[in-house]
Amino acid sequence: MILIRKGDLKSNTKFKESVSDVIENYGRIILEKNDIFFEFDELGDLILSACRMNDFDVLSSEGRKIYLNEENLSRWIFEKLLPNIVIVKIDDEDIIRLLLFCIEITYQMFSGGTRATVSAKGFRERRRTFESILVDQFTGKLGEVMLKKFLENNFPGKKIELDWEITRQIERYRTDIINAKKKISIKSSPSLSGIWAEADIGYDLGIMVKCSVPQQPILQFFIEVCGFTRLLNFAEDRIPSSDTLFSQYLRNMRERIKKYKCGEIQTDLKAVICGYFNTKDFEPVDEGKELEYLGIVRERRYLVSIKELKWQKEEWGKFFQVAGIPK
Repeated sequence: MILIRKGDLKSNTKFKESVSDVIENYGRIILEKNDIFFEFDELGDLILSACRMNDFDVLSSEGRKIYLNEENLSRWIFEKLLPNIVIVKIDDEDIIRLLLFCIEITYQMFSGGTRATVSAKGFRERRRTFESILVDQFTGKLGEVMLKKFLENNFPGKKIELDWEITRQIERYRTDIINAKKKISIKSSPSLSGIWAEADIGYDLGIMVKCSVPQQPILQFFIEVCGFTRLLNFAEDRIPSSDTLFSQYLRNMRERIKKYKCGEIQTDLKAVICGYFNTKDFEPVDEGKELEYLGIVRERRYLVSIKELKWQKEEWGKFFQVAGIPK
């Protein structure tokens, strides 16, 4: 039993400092037993989420003191977390589709889009905004790709069809799984420590996926498929070697990427398939209400604790029938 200060649960940094030995120990165990590598912060944030919602009773109280129960934490890791992890490399067929989709949809958003025109006061600001939107698109859609992998791997013969069409018409309640009869919302979050699943009003089912991606996923992709190396080669051909300052910049960049062999894909993308919920079983949360570890709700919608989601394999087996996905 490890003492946890209540204030630590409100701070990702303080929590990971207070239980660093636990995080490092389970990181080693998972790597040895399951051949899955977690960065310290990845696993720390996931454990923090379990503690914040007290999933599997990982926390216990004695008076005003709170303790982390390692036996229950171990059960949560090996019974719930790891069976619902999906790992794919960035050269996976659907990840490449995702990258192309995100580049195309972002370009289309900027080609005559009123909001983009207004915000683009200058080229540099417009470029930065373009890149941030591109990464947001990638992270947001990644959860759909990971869910498809998870369901098709665990239920051979089942088919999940995602919506890859780009349209100028904004449709409310457009389902994320197009071969389902029910309206399904798949939400992705890069916040591994989050505890809330959500869905907009008008959907029948909500699915929550936590995604762990590189800080700059698009740049990482170009590094590993040789695009970045080609850019450096191009720059060296154009910039005279007598320009010592920029020659040093180029050497620094090559040094940073030297561990990546051209065309050898190393980067993994991870996702935790948290589970699903039927919106008819819950009431929407009103705008203005404050939720723990989330803050003020900005728009009336369904917000459900991840602890309450359906996540076990037999429950996912029923998902196809509930969602109206053909056999």
